[in-house]
Amino acid sequence: MKTIFVLASGRSGTGYLAHFFKSNVQNCYSTHEPYFTPGNPVLFGEAIAWNTQEDDEKLLPLLRQKKAFVTNIRQAVYFESNHAFLKACHRHAPILVDEPGFIHLVRDPRYVAKSEYMRERLIQRLRLPFAYYKNAGERYFRWALTGKEAIFDFYRDMKISRFQFYLLQWVEIEYRAMQLLRKHGWHNRVFFIEVEKDLKNQSILDAMLHFFSLTSGRSELKMNLHTNKTPLAGKTVLTDTDLAQCKQITARLPQQYLSMLKLPPYKNCRWINTLFSSG
Repeated sequence: MKTIFVLASGRSGTGYLAHFFKSNVQNCYSTHEPYFTPGNPVLFGEAIAWNTQEDDEKLLPLLRQKKAFVTNIRQAVYFESNHAFLKACHRHAPILVDEPGFIHLVRDPRYVAKSEYMRERLIQRLRLPFAYYKNAGERYFRWALTGKEAIFDFYRDMKISRFQFYLLQWVEIEYRAMQLLRKHGWHNRVFFIEVEKDLKNQSILDAMLHFFSLTSGRSELKMNLHTNKTPLAGKTVLTDTDLAQCKQITARLPQQYLSMLKLPPYKNCRWINTLFSSG
């Protein structure tokens, strides 16, 4: 069985890609965020905090449960586009998969951050149950990092906005992705997609299927698929305040993260130069 996970932040086309696999790939079990799937932990909430705290006594049983679920899938392909992967289990990815494949989705971090912020605001307004959880006496948003991760330590002396929080989260997620691939020598197992330019490019997605030796069974790929838009939010727009706040973050970004963004795949993204000149 082929097992493919997505390396990505939220609000980066993960839902679209899950629908693409479900609609186009033969003999494929495709899931986005496996809520309400018995035996397949979704890995949001406390799993994220446990990973940050390196509380493996609590985290590892959850990952082994997920591994058992994936192993028992009868289809030839297991695909999951869950953005909790890098938030909750980047330190223990080999527990989930022995011979993994990855799709690395990268979207302009400013739009990721603004979209995540807008989604959180909507959830707050709707007062959705279970959107927050408590760990060690502190309250956290279920789908985000905790803010206790090392990257946030460099900004403790400034009061960051929630938009800036999500910018830093994006950087941390990308850093985890690069560290994961480097540590395990998995660079040849990853297919990169620049979201704005290529996510809905049929020739790119066809190349992705060939990369993983997947069979479509369609004469033409089904491309007009559901996207996970935030209700009532409208188009994601960056304000002058957003751009100024982005500049505050990039101006102080530690060297290890700056160095990462100067290398492929980021240095070839269309938005990379404007990221550092925002404001």
